[in-house]
Amino acid sequence: MAHAQPATPPAAVGLPADPNLLRWDPSIRYGVLPNGLRYAVQHNALPKGGVALRLGIGVGSFDEADDERGAAHMIEHLAFDGTRSFPEHQLDLIFAPLHVAWARDRTATSDLKATIYQLDLPSTDASELTTATRWLNDVAETLTFADPAMARERASMESERRGRAADTLRALRAKMDAFEDGDLRSAARLPIGTPESLAALTPARLQSFYDRWYRPDNAVVVMVGDLPIDVLEQKVKATFGDWAPRGSAGVRAPRTPPTSNRAADALVLTEASLPAIAGICRVAAPDDVTAPSDQRLHTLLLRGLWEAILQARINTLKSRKDAPFIEATLNDEVRPDSLKTCFGVIPQPGQEVRAVGMIEAEIRRFAAEGPTEEETDAGLEQVRASVRGAIASTSHDSRDQAAEILTRGLDNLARLTPREGLRAFDILMEDTRPATVRAAFARDWSGWGPLAPVSSPKPLAQDALRTAMTGDEYKSTGAK
Repeated sequence: MAHAQPATPPAAVGLPADPNLLRWDPSIRYGVLPNGLRYAVQHNALPKGGVALRLGIGVGSFDEADDERGAAHMIEHLAFDGTRSFPEHQLDLIFAPLHVAWARDRTATSDLKATIYQLDLPSTDASELTTATRWLNDVAETLTFADPAMARERASMESERRGRAADTLRALRAKMDAFEDGDLRSAARLPIGTPESLAALTPARLQSFYDRWYRPDNAVVVMVGDLPIDVLEQKVKATFGDWAPRGSAGVRAPRTPPTSNRAADALVLTEASLPAIAGICRVAAPDDVTAPSDQRLHTLLLRGLWEAILQARINTLKSRKDAPFIEATLNDEVRPDSLKTCFGVIPQPGQEVRAVGMIEAEIRRFAAEGPTEEETDAGLEQVRASVRGAIASTSHDSRDQAAEILTRGLDNLARLTPREGLRAFDILMEDTRPATVRAAFARDWSGWGPLAPVSSPKPLAQDALRTAMTGDEYKSTGAK
């Protein structure tokens, strides 16, 4: 493979885009091995003498079948129970002399979309690097599944579940999520699975899941550290070049978006031991991950713009002396089958209904009228400032660089330098007008809802909350 950075985005990491618009970070070398493995390597001397290693597998709990729920998370656990090259219960002893921060919750994670393994070496010693890459290769290729190890990890996962259940605030948030998410697949695919699904997992079933998904063409390897880029690239090739798939590839679960048949609705939960909290949410179709990279970036920038403008309006309401809420913060979450956008609200004591009503009235006004020219210009400056701020705040630590490169790689995107991100912003957003912002808001704030789950220490009338969401009695004073 040529060692020069390609002039156009490599097919390894994303769909082609206009090279005059998106010029990928030239310090990162991307490539694809003959077996389909995508990789990215980068020389970085911070920290001096260190190397950050990442292995990402493009499968999480979303793609588990009903009788496999919890499989991705259990495999992540079993990676620490011994592999082809590392005897059971010996990993700690082997990696301790390498001064690796070794802990399951720090070395591996899994979520709806991906499973990630990471090792951060404080040394570039060749033998230590070989030890670390051999473990990652074993995780990718040669895990085995036996009843005793699975029984231990099943107990560990059930202990994890009990810990979550004992967290009152987490349990409350789970009830609110269930109301918002309805019957979406993503809502029923927590990585930890269910007690019934974990009990049903057998070695054969887990092996089948592993063989379908732990494949080179479903993986990304990243190495960033204080070694020449040619050395890092050769290490990837030597370690993973012989990795061969086993059997047929896994079939992705349908990314069925939410239908729009859920109208405005409210849920009241009484939790005497907790302070009042509320949400105002919409659940829409997810972003199109097959769109060209520049279109995907434009969608994200427009989302950031309308969110900034609407957040500014809500902040104006919050500054009123009679404001019925202490805080209201807008956030979004993109999942395989949905985009969930919510205001998280902390009402003033006893003001839950009025808080939801006032914020929802302002949202409706924004939907009907869109932003003004002045708001659009101010929002553009705010978002541009956040992009510009990334130039100064971007971490140059190899660990952070490797994590960002891997995250983007799993999403089929390459990494822009902060300055190139600012340049892309200026080009993509040059012709943005209020109508453009309003259209972006209409797309994102669609689908189910609005849905307003409210938890209060005292009983509330659910009908009053529904009326507050749909009526006009709560007038706002947004900027004009």
